[in-house]
Amino acid sequence: MKRPFERTYLSVHSSKIKKPITIVQISDLHNRLYGNGQAQLLQAIREEHPDLIACTGDLFNRHDASEYENAFTLIRAIAGEIPTYVVEGNHEAALGTIGEQFLREISQMGATVLRNAAQPFKDVRVIGLKQRPTKAELLPLIRPDCFHLVLSHRPELFDLYVSCHVDLVLSGHAHGGQIRIGNLALLAPQQGLFPKYTSGLYEKNGTRMFVSKGLGDTVWVPRIHNPHELNIIHLLPR
Repeated sequence: MKRPFERTYLSVHSSKIKKPITIVQISDLHNRLYGNGQAQLLQAIREEHPDLIACTGDLFNRHDASEYENAFTLIRAIAGEIPTYVVEGNHEAALGTIGEQFLREISQMGATVLRNAAQPFKDVRVIGLKQRPTKAELLPLIRPDCFHLVLSHRPELFDLYVSCHVDLVLSGHAHGGQIRIGNLALLAPQQGLFPKYTSGLYEKNGTRMFVSKGLGDTVWVPRIHNPHELNIIHLLPR
């Protein structure tokens, strides 16, 4: 039986982390349903026993108004039992006032929506960014001697995160490049053909960025050698 999605694991060590923290990253769901009431996805999340859920944008699909409840079903189930942080993606932003209402509803379900804002969580300072953040918006959120976990939908802004000396960025948006031949990806939003940041870990000047392939789709181009994925990140003491 073909698996509906894969689980991809990452371990990040830092002297700023005193006790292990397990994060489950959910990116680019785009209204997709995994089993009745999201049963398959919820089972996979709970099996990892996460301390924190990071939703890195595009829970909703602006092109498919009939399936919005699938995203709400997921958040309703997890936000009450696991600390859940959400940032907007380009689809939430494009929905305008409807997207704003969706984010308010998610907050009422118990999730924390971060929009150019920060919140402490154990040994981590969680920073959530809006679409197209600037250095002037990100830099004031940085504090000395903290482990900065940035949730941002846009991986193409990697140099911005590096310039602010962020420790780890969790991102999505690129859908793994849609078609992959080995490490070569074909296409990604805002990056065009043969995009640079589509999947996995990138490092520069002490900043690491992990890009999820995501759990859903929006374009007619099929995924080839590019399975959907749920991401599990372990923050560990050095």
